[in-house]
Amino acid sequence: MQSQIFGTNPRFPTWSELEIFRRSALPAMIGVMLALNACATLTGDSSNERKVKAVEERASARWKAIIDKNFEAAYGYLSPASRATVTQLGFKAAASRLQYRNAKVKEVACAESLCSAKIELTYDTKMMKGVHTPIEESWIIDRGQAWYVWPMT
Repeated sequence: MQSQIFGTNPRFPTWSELEIFRRSALPAMIGVMLALNACATLTGDSSNERKVKAVEERASARWKAIIDKNFEAAYGYLSPASRATVTQLGFKAAASRLQYRNAKVKEVACAESLCSAKIELTYDTKMMKGVHTPIEESWIIDRGQAWYVWPMT
């Protein structure tokens, strides 16, 4: 049966063709995948530019999820330690107290694995619309990613 499939059927490669692929292309593909993985991993030793960019992107995405009332997605930006201290239900209750309309990341500063993001929020309350408030968030670089640190109260 094997000889009917491999080597005689033009749709399938021959055994020698498979061996050439295994010896040349496969190791090259593995090398490229490892190099891409190394580039994608964020650490405290990563360049400040990479850390700042990662926090800017993730802070913007987290606030977009909150504004869109996608609290499950927004909860996913919390650090593993933060998720151990606040439940998804508790997060949703806190994040849905105000009607957020806009969030703009103004500045990010990082030192080793810790980052601080200054954000300007626009939200509505029952009594006032379009309130602008500056806030400062803490972010941590851990497990190859930037994570929001839930504030301890």
